[in-house]
Amino acid sequence: MLAELLATDGVVEHCELRSAAVGFLAIHGGLEAATFEIAHAVARRSNASLYAVVQPPDLQWHVPSHRYRTELSAKLSAFCQHVDVSISLHGYGGIRDCDDRWTTVAIGGARRDLAHKIGVALSENFGERYRFVSDIVAVPSEYRGLHADNPVNQTRGGGVQIELPPRIRGNSPVWHETPRNDGGFVPDTEVLIETLRTFALVQMGVVVKSTNDDAGAINHDFAD
Repeated sequence: MLAELLATDGVVEHCELRSAAVGFLAIHGGLEAATFEIAHAVARRSNASLYAVVQPPDLQWHVPSHRYRTELSAKLSAFCQHVDVSISLHGYGGIRDCDDRWTTVAIGGARRDLAHKIGVALSENFGERYRFVSDIVAVPSEYRGLHADNPVNQTRGGGVQIELPPRIRGNSPVWHETPRNDGGFVPDTEVLIETLRTFALVQMGVVVKSTNDDAGAINHDFAD
């Protein structure tokens, strides 16, 4: 299934190998709006590695994550062999039947220790604007990202899968009149990017000081 997707006209496979400490994935780019753009921005700002598959606007082909087998893509295989810890960004419509579904971020993946750290950092930087669910029991099974063949779990040190609702990706009517920055991001997406950038840099061993800019306070150092 992955091979057929990659052979489809208009589908672009990206692989940028930079730091081996951490890499970002956006395997449903184009299909899950802004996930590629966010992953690309974080990787570029932190010098992290990147793997992404981006579909054209007229294609809506959802290949399940566990069907992204490394033996079907030389670029995906190279990414997974190169990277220690991975962060995979996905878009979803929130947890159904929850009053706060549009502001709930589900954090899965096999590296539960890192999922918890990222959840805490995001909660600190966003305050009460969003709910970040890193307790795997509270994450619906279809969003847990625990399958062994999911690429986020194929890197040497495993990884974290983050399911982002439309609002935090900037794809919500609440942002209709909000100016976007030079990267095309609304303020909440910028806070997300900067929090993940900080995580990536800390994974690389870089000492990161707290910052406070137009996007808001980015103040978590991911320390143990």
